[in-house]
Amino acid sequence: MASQYNDDIDDENYEKKLENAFNSEKSLLLSNSNNNISYYDNNVNSINNNYNEIPILVEKKRFSNFTKIFQSESMKRVRRWIAFIVGCFIMTASGTPYSFSSISPSLKKTFLLSQSEGTSANLGSNFSFIFSFVNDIFGSRISSLLAGACLFFSYFSMSLIVTGNLPFIDPYIAFCFLMFLMGSACGGGFISSISTSMKNFPERNRGLVIGVLSSCYGISSAIYSGAYLYIFQQDLEIYLIFCAVLGGVVVMIMGPIFLDSKANSLTINSNNNKNNQNDNNNQIENENESSNVDNVDNLHDVDDNVNNNLKENNLKENETLKERITKIELKLKENEAPNVNPFKMLISLDFYLSFLITFLFAGSGIVIINNLGSIVQSYGGKNGEQNNMVIVFSCCNCIGRILFGFVSDKLFNPLKNLTRITFIGITILMMMIGQFIFSFLPLPGFYPLIIFVGLSYGGFMALNPSFISERFGAKYYGLNSTIHSLSSSCGSYAFSTGLAGHLYQLNIKEPRMLTCHGRECYELTFIILSVLNGLAFLLTLILHWRTLNLYHLLKFRRHLLEKLNLLQQEEKQLESTIIN
Repeated sequence: MASQYNDDIDDENYEKKLENAFNSEKSLLLSNSNNNISYYDNNVNSINNNYNEIPILVEKKRFSNFTKIFQSESMKRVRRWIAFIVGCFIMTASGTPYSFSSISPSLKKTFLLSQSEGTSANLGSNFSFIFSFVNDIFGSRISSLLAGACLFFSYFSMSLIVTGNLPFIDPYIAFCFLMFLMGSACGGGFISSISTSMKNFPERNRGLVIGVLSSCYGISSAIYSGAYLYIFQQDLEIYLIFCAVLGGVVVMIMGPIFLDSKANSLTINSNNNKNNQNDNNNQIENENESSNVDNVDNLHDVDDNVNNNLKENNLKENETLKERITKIELKLKENEAPNVNPFKMLISLDFYLSFLITFLFAGSGIVIINNLGSIVQSYGGKNGEQNNMVIVFSCCNCIGRILFGFVSDKLFNPLKNLTRITFIGITILMMMIGQFIFSFLPLPGFYPLIIFVGLSYGGFMALNPSFISERFGAKYYGLNSTIHSLSSSCGSYAFSTGLAGHLYQLNIKEPRMLTCHGRECYELTFIILSVLNGLAFLLTLILHWRTLNLYHLLKFRRHLLEKLNLLQQEEKQLESTIIN
């Protein structure tokens, strides 16, 4: 029995030994497999880390993260202001046609051009159909890229002609073509900047926004004329290269990156966020239901009931706000501002009235801008003195654009007959008076008169784009504005090249062949232009009467948009309290 008992013990010990050996072998296998897995994971992680540490991939990842953040809804306001600031720089770089009067005497002297030939080289500064079409179809980024490339090419080619590196090309024909291309490219930069900010900012600030942007376009003549006179010492070659580099860098590089027309405000935001708001409300209701279930076992039932009642009241108030917002949005859709395509615009009487007004006003203003150098020399001034007057005119041009843009927004009231057309009429009266005084004023009195005329010209050039966008809409603004700007080109050719140039040539006395001296060189021109501005003012009265109902509609839309803005702010505050 004892031996049998010992045998049983030995059998049990043997089984325990087998079990221990099996467990130890199992643990060893598991540890080895874990080590292999961890080794594999470490290798994969090290490969991923090495892959992620490649400089190009790191920078690409950072750029993609920055792009996601920058394009988010929370950054919409920032993008809008960045696009506006970059638009100001593009406007400044695109305003070189205004400085043409500073370099026109040098061009006439270098290539022996007549007065008509010298001014006709600047004829194409308002033709930008290709750039406007690209802007309306493909957006402002592509348009600014194309405009910057053409701006660089035109100015760089002009510098080659001045230095004689293109002797096989006729200078006059080449300059006409390159000035045409340069003017069109500058118009493309103008359209890209204006259309972007016009879509991004609300209607109530349109006059001020366009005024500030166009003021940068106007002040550029002071910048370029000052640079030509004081920095480059009237060295035409270096000045043209400077314009090529500046225009290429600002318009061709900054425009495609920062001109974002998708940073729209107000009504677009509310429509896009409706689904998100409904989702938030559903989430809040689900949270309330789950909280009600949890409150059964909660010791603070009274406080929770109070909180739930407050949330229910807030939800009801939120629903009421949504209904009010929806009603206002429906009213805005029922009373939409007109969006007229170019074909319909061309059969509108308002277009032809505005076209003729701009033809008369802008043409007479361009006579001063393009011929200021010749006017100063004809009245007894020295060569180079016109540059200071160009700078003064440019500064007043800039101030006039901001001033009339701001005032036309703040004093806008169709019930009192205060519309854009009212202020356009004021600028025309100022130009009419200034042109008449120019006919008999001696040279020492030019500075205050240039200030007066500069303010009127700048004011008109800020108000006219605002009127085009309000009367024919922002959707097709690029092409509509370009078609309308033909009036400025036609006026420039008719009055600056045709009328002023022809009368200037008639008054040249022998033995001179190219230059005229004396008040009679431009006296009759200014008298005729003053009469034509009086005609433009009469046409403005007709256009004011025809568009008064339109401005009543725009006033009603402004009222709705302001109310919508307040309701949206109240809704955001209420939703934040509900979530908290």
